Amino acid sequence: MAPALTVQAAIPNMQKEAPSYDYHSDPLDPSAAPIPPKEKSPDLFGETTGPLPFFGKEARERGYDLPDPYGIGYTHMDIHQNIKVKSINFSNLKFPVPGIGSIPVDNMFNILVGHTREKSKTDTARLDTWLFPFMNVYGIVGHTRGRSVSNISACITGMGCLPGLKDIDFTLKFKGTTWGGGTTLAYGYHDWFGTMDFNYTETHFDVLDGNISAFTFTPRVGYRFTVPGVERFSIPVTHASLWVGTMYQDVDQDFKGNISDLHMPAGLSTLVNMVNRDDQGRFRVKQHLKSPWNILVGGQYELTRNFNITSEVGFSNRNSFMVGGEFRF
Repeated sequence: MAPALTVQAAIPNMQKEAPSYDYHSDPLDPSAAPIPPKEKSPDLFGETTGPLPFFGKEARERGYDLPDPYGIGYTHMDIHQNIKVKSINFSNLKFPVPGIGSIPVDNMFNILVGHTREKSKTDTARLDTWLFPFMNVYGIVGHTRGRSVSNISACITGMGCLPGLKDIDFTLKFKGTTWGGGTTLAYGYHDWFGTMDFNYTETHFDVLDGNISAFTFTPRVGYRFTVPGVERFSIPVTHASLWVGTMYQDVDQDFKGNISDLHMPAGLSTLVNMVNRDDQGRFRVKQHLKSPWNILVGGQYELTRNFNITSEVGFSNRNSFMVGGEFRF
């Protein structure tokens, strides 16, 4: 059973500077001290002069502080979640009969599935750009590995569930390549910001036929802090962000593959091998996430304006941990 995949999009530092009013100074008095602008982190590449984001120049003239337009990032995500397995079926099985040949026994097994828990780890690389001041688009590629453990009872048609095949653990290990893309919509005012991330991914696993697709929607609301610099140690002014959010995943999976690729419990494996001597047996698993929603809490720290690190945890029905880094230019 395959994992539901998620990708952490870049958290923007797009914010609108709040206007400053000094009612104790006379604007016509040349001796009045000007109000200093809000400090920004130093940028290795200076002021952005490229074509992206579109309408970026107009946004900066209106007081918005936009991130550098291009980004390269790495993300590691660890997910533990419950899975609802609809069915596990075996097909193309044959029982050898001396002097007659083989008799099809596709309906020999009735697999009853109980609790299923899935653990997966995904590492992804991301390329992104701010197409507009409020819209980031990105593409990702990565690798997923993990396993799921299902509590099952294997029953034989006409005989019921055998004592040695009740309440046994059915483990499926998987690994494969993930690719996809998405977009993040963002808005910031003063130090508050909100984002909505949409992404679509496909994963091809080594024990499955075809690709498994997943759609993820993640809204977040957060606050961006200014972290003072330390001149004595040449540490510049930088920023940190904290946010809360929620994640929705739409993953409805239909897996197919060769029975010989499965790691079944010893008792069940012996029984299945009796009717799969030609290694042509097939399995099919239908499943979906038990709960599509969970809660997120995360943060980001800008080491410089061009490099930041991000971490996020998820809980309530699905447990997740994400950590990543990003370089912007």
